[in-house]
Amino acid sequence: MYRMSLCIFVLLELDMSFTKQLTFILATTFFLSSFTTSEAAKSRSRRPASSGAKSGGVFLSTPNPTNPLEHNNRGVELGQKQLWPDAVREHELAVEGDPFNTQFRTNLSCAHMEYAKWLSARGKYYDACTQYRQAMYVDPANAQADMELDNVLRKLKKDPTDYNVRKNMAIDADVNQQYETAIVEWRKCVKMKDDPLSHAELGRVLLKSGKDVDGYEQLRIAVGRVDWPTDQKIELAACHRQLADMLKDYAYKARKRGKGTLGMKRLANAGIEYRRAVTLNPADAQAIKGFLEVAREAVAIRPSFDNHLMLGAAYLLAADFPHAQMEYLQCYKLDPKRPELATARIAYHQSVARSPLASDELVADSVAKVKGLVDQDPENARLWYILGRLREHQASYELAKKSYDKAISINPLIDADLKQAMVRIGAAPPESAATAAASADGKPAATGTTKTPEQAKAALQEVLKEKAYQEVENAIEKGDSETAISKGTALFQADSKDGRIARLVGLAQEKKGSLDDAKAWYRIAAGLGDKLGQDALEQMDSSRVQPKLAEADGLADKGDFVKAASTLREALDIAPRRSDIHRKLGDILNKLGDKEGAKKEMDQADKLDKAPAGNSDKS
Repeated sequence: MYRMSLCIFVLLELDMSFTKQLTFILATTFFLSSFTTSEAAKSRSRRPASSGAKSGGVFLSTPNPTNPLEHNNRGVELGQKQLWPDAVREHELAVEGDPFNTQFRTNLSCAHMEYAKWLSARGKYYDACTQYRQAMYVDPANAQADMELDNVLRKLKKDPTDYNVRKNMAIDADVNQQYETAIVEWRKCVKMKDDPLSHAELGRVLLKSGKDVDGYEQLRIAVGRVDWPTDQKIELAACHRQLADMLKDYAYKARKRGKGTLGMKRLANAGIEYRRAVTLNPADAQAIKGFLEVAREAVAIRPSFDNHLMLGAAYLLAADFPHAQMEYLQCYKLDPKRPELATARIAYHQSVARSPLASDELVADSVAKVKGLVDQDPENARLWYILGRLREHQASYELAKKSYDKAISINPLIDADLKQAMVRIGAAPPESAATAAASADGKPAATGTTKTPEQAKAALQEVLKEKAYQEVENAIEKGDSETAISKGTALFQADSKDGRIARLVGLAQEKKGSLDDAKAWYRIAAGLGDKLGQDALEQMDSSRVQPKLAEADGLADKGDFVKAASTLREALDIAPRRSDIHRKLGDILNKLGDKEGAKKEMDQADKLDKAPAGNSDKS
């Protein structure tokens, strides 16, 4: 209309006859009509086109996207036209705009998967692998993408069912900073071989990619496992340290937000994780430094008994004995009757005795104080052992031998170092200590019950072990969990095949409220054949697993098998040796078309059912 009005205005200004004017108007109208049609065509052709189109422009019915929903709809339309690169791009924009929309993520995962199929059909297998992994990274429950990736790997002459093959892929991707690929491959490793190291590696690469929450959860799973091989203590210590670092950062963030109570709780938890790291790897300087940092911070915020006690322990691990003494003195001033203080002091004197860095003055001071403690508790084998180590530190070998002899006569299993200590000072454990008693009161066996030295020694050890059990059980009954845990842990270190003491430590941890630690000890007890430990483990797992199983059943009834499988995997994180859960997951995977995954779950269930009593979590 704007152009037509302009033409009429021009005609009025021109001096033409009526016939010429009419002819001009008709010609101009035709020209404008052609111009408008051409402009509309150009406008349509300017809409986004795909590089994968075979010819010309692509006509799209969806409007140019301005929000996540419109990007999603544009992606769907592009996918219908098999323009997969553009479809993936639009779905990525939708997820970026609304990252918590599960439907958008599912659509993006499907777009990656369909693009991968398109590439695979054209022989572009490596590119297809990249797209399948992207599909699984976006949606870990995409079982079809998992299966298709295995098929493409076979075409590349790689065995997708070989754990080492997938582990090497994950390591290579991690080294090349391809973290999304590494995450997918470590997730696969966790499914193939549910071992603590795989969970730890998955957690670490998740942290590198910025997924702090998921990484933290995987590390928690890793440190909660009790099946770490003895030659992987360094790796386990590193997991504890990484958890501690995260908790420390969370504590500082909570404090900045004004949440002081939450910050203090996280600082305390960080201290626990640092301490565990150093206990496993005393050479971990980073863990010692981190422990000192959080303990000092805690004391600066709240100079309570517990915080001074934590700082004292940190100084002790750093072999800073004078500062440790000062912190324990502060604890004494705040509450001299707390039983934890007595335990800490014994730990202090033992550290001084074992440390080559302790000065002669510190050793002499500890000798005087331990002698005083021995006078108060002459039947305490731990104190006699510490006194022997202190005397050995002073090169007083005769006095050291007397102390060690006394410790052996009370409890020869009090410390794994006791036998080596006797060898170090050029002596051997006296046979009389092994044969002097065969009854609970330590008196010689009655006439007519003559035993060989070996039999007498075994009888004495059984008596002493039963006495040690009673001490731990009595501490639990009195509510003194710390003492029970300390004594029980020392006994277990001396005999790591004792399921009963492992169960008692678990019970003490449960009474204390440390449920994760309690479960770990119960699992050790169950693995060592302790039936009561197995029962305690099943009771703990059952209360946590049942809601997950009910949720999975409800999802399966609705036909949502993907979420049902995910929920069952969460249940297996809690109780990985429950054969019934593996069977349920196998049924669900079978319905999803993942025949290989279903078979693995069924085989694992059969394996667990055939396992000896005490090695299964089935309840």
